[in-house]
Amino acid sequence: MKKLTQWVVGVNVLSILWLSLLFNQYDSKISKEYFVIIQFLPIILLISFGVLSLAIILYRVATFNDCKSAAEELQEEIKEARTALRQKGFKFD
Repeated sequence: MKKLTQWVVGVNVLSILWLSLLFNQYDSKISKEYFVIIQFLPIILLISFGVLSLAIILYRVATFNDCKSAAEELQEEIKEARTALRQKGFKFD
């Protein structure tokens, strides 16, 4: 199953559960006590997802590793490309 299909199925299942609680399909004490929270549940989940995503991005940026061997290899490739282009008539400042 593709990742998009998994997300669509998950969102549909959660939407069906949320709508059934919102429209009181199940007559339960919990849905009556927490009706305000149930109403704003999609907004709460969206904000939680945004905060979690931001925290993950900030953590990954803070712990980003330098790869010195790859940087040296890239510099060498740039030098080779410059010499090849100079032989073909390009000029660099």
